[in-house]
Amino acid sequence: MAWTVMGNDLQMAEGDYGVQLPITISGMEFATGDCIKLTIKTAKNGEVILEKAFSNIQQGTINLEFTAEETALFPVGAYVYRLDAYQDGNYLNNIIPSASFKVVDVA
Repeated sequence: MAWTVMGNDLQMAEGDYGVQLPITISGMEFATGDCIKLTIKTAKNGEVILEKAFSNIQQGTINLEFTAEETALFPVGAYVYRLDAYQDGNYLNNIIPSASFKVVDVA
């Protein structure tokens, strides 16, 4: 199944890993010290499950990809994620404040 994208909402099958999802951020210029941080939580104001930083931003695009260990953090269920931009380690701005991240059963 890999990834399903509906607007900003993301969906993946339980246990999937190693498949890249290119995410392009338009309207921003990125420099060498910039990074995009993905934060996935149990709910909008819930517990952080995973934070992942992407510093290799090419033409405004990062490649979202999980390792087997990261995927194991997400049993079937509904979560939320956000994307933030950082410049030289300092918060710059929010790109996606809150969107759905679902993990579906592969049965």
